[in-house]
Amino acid sequence: MSDIGYNDDVRVYGRKFHVQTASKRAKGLASCEVFEDGRLITKNDVSFERRGSNNKDQLENRIRSIVESVHQETLLEIELMFSIAEKLQKIKHAPSHVKMGLLFINNNLIRDAIAEFEKAIELNPREIDAYNNLGLAYIKLKDYGEALRVFTKALRIKPDYPDIHLNIGITHFYEKQYEEAINHIQEALKRNPSYFEARYHLAHVYMSSILNDSKNSKLPPASIRVERSLQQLQLLVKDNVPGVKEALIKIQKALKNKDVKGSVKILAVMYEKIFPGDIHDIIGISFYLRFMYGGKSLTRRVLKKFEKELFASLDQKGSYADLWNNLGIVHLIQCRNMFIQALNEFDRALEINPKFEKALKNKKLVENDGKEFLILLRAILK
Repeated sequence: MSDIGYNDDVRVYGRKFHVQTASKRAKGLASCEVFEDGRLITKNDVSFERRGSNNKDQLENRIRSIVESVHQETLLEIELMFSIAEKLQKIKHAPSHVKMGLLFINNNLIRDAIAEFEKAIELNPREIDAYNNLGLAYIKLKDYGEALRVFTKALRIKPDYPDIHLNIGITHFYEKQYEEAINHIQEALKRNPSYFEARYHLAHVYMSSILNDSKNSKLPPASIRVERSLQQLQLLVKDNVPGVKEALIKIQKALKNKDVKGSVKILAVMYEKIFPGDIHDIIGISFYLRFMYGGKSLTRRVLKKFEKELFASLDQKGSYADLWNNLGIVHLIQCRNMFIQALNEFDRALEINPKFEKALKNKKLVENDGKEFLILLRAILK
């Protein structure tokens, strides 16, 4: 059987995106790629089960259904994302613009994200998350000078914010300014000793500085830098941070062979595994924006999809308060929808038999006693 593919353009607010989705049977994937002006913006792979069916036609139809579903959902998501962004232009709510910017970042639309973060700052010049994410957006564009300018301004607003110190340190690291990078990352750890990501970055900076700035007299000798890098990793192992022990074993093996370059490469590669991009945040952000500004886009099918994603995220990150809150909202919306559906079903029963006393009684009870329930829902979901 050959692979199945779809190609479509979607035009939104003067922009044109090309969406290309195809099955990859050998890998058990439906792969969806989004392009703008010939540049790959995002890629999403959805796995499917290739086994369990002896009927080739049945398997073919199942794969076609999955590929088509991924393709159509992507087209709709692009349209909805820009539709919500357009609505936000008329709404003076800085946190919503920050969330919209993060959604654009997740879709690799960095310039669109920058515009959202700048709008949030315009609305609230002390919106610290907007500054932080604006700086990160400039890092993605490799505009380190602008990133430092933004982070420095943020630091004047909130000098005790560990994330800002870490991100200034990371920016200096990209500029190979290791002394400044170490100072700011240490400052982040001083303010939050349990900042695992900062500790890992400090280990990376110490090790990388040996390759690129070995003779800097303001930094410790190379042997001490190696020791300090390993110390940071050992502390993370002690704190049971997943994946760090594996990285540490590989690095120690490389160092036995005096392979500092290999150690630096391991630190860089393992970072993505140990600290993956937080999809949990994006699920919550996407739900919030659709709930607040997506109109009727929260259909029953979409609500079930969010419910499934939120449950999966909670299995991995059960202490994340926003996820529980969003799941509660999903269930309340489902309650509202089922409430309205119940009323419609009582009406249908009475259409068939206007003298059906049980249906009439149930309808009156729901209409009268259910008013308080609907008022409560409106207050919570507002």
